[in-house]
Amino acid sequence: MRLIKTEEAGQLELFAISAFTTKADVRTKALRELMSANLFNIGNKHRANISHRYGDRFAGVSSEGAGGGVASVHDSDILIFIISHLVHSLNRGQDISSRIFFTAHEFFRFTNRRHIGGTRYINIWESLKRLNGTIVHTNIDLSDGSTLEHRFNWLADITRHKTNSGKALGFSVKLADIIFKAINSSAPAVLSLDKRYFDFKSGNDKFLYLYARRSAGSEKEWAATEHTIHQRSGTAVILSQYRRLLD
Repeated sequence: MRLIKTEEAGQLELFAISAFTTKADVRTKALRELMSANLFNIGNKHRANISHRYGDRFAGVSSEGAGGGVASVHDSDILIFIISHLVHSLNRGQDISSRIFFTAHEFFRFTNRRHIGGTRYINIWESLKRLNGTIVHTNIDLSDGSTLEHRFNWLADITRHKTNSGKALGFSVKLADIIFKAINSSAPAVLSLDKRYFDFKSGNDKFLYLYARRSAGSEKEWAATEHTIHQRSGTAVILSQYRRLLD
């Protein structure tokens, strides 16, 4: 990782994910409290909003602006990619920042995607726009699951960098403060994921893995009712239709 500091205060301004860090060095991590209920679109059609309420906890997700709808589970791969590298650096005793720079190559390599032409580069930008345009309103503290009401965007700021000739250089983003707080501690509120997580093609398969990983913990077996899974998935389809996705 490259750490870029401001000249004025000598404080860390930008965390740059390094191409020299091998994928095997960085374990895949996700925020623990984001695995209890799905706050992303698991389907292929655009969604304007997602709503969860269980007990005294609630989470509402909506989209601001036109075009992409709320961020999808596949869009959230970018968050997992960033979180994984931040936690890796913390574990090595390095400074981190909520502002992150990365290249398309680094993202594709980490998530087992092939970089084919400019289309994939454009796809990253579209994902970043949805993450930036999605508003989350919840009373779940992402650090420890306690009750604390927040309203935020997954990414508070996004920038696409190019040369004067138009050649792509990379992206810089600012992670939501609530997410950065959950990471930047002596005990980051994360869980490790199987390295094959990014091989899932279905948004629902990704949700099921994350939910089972969070619910099962270190246990070898896990069970949940169809009703509970359907409720936590945030899907727009009714239970009888959702059952087909579980077959």
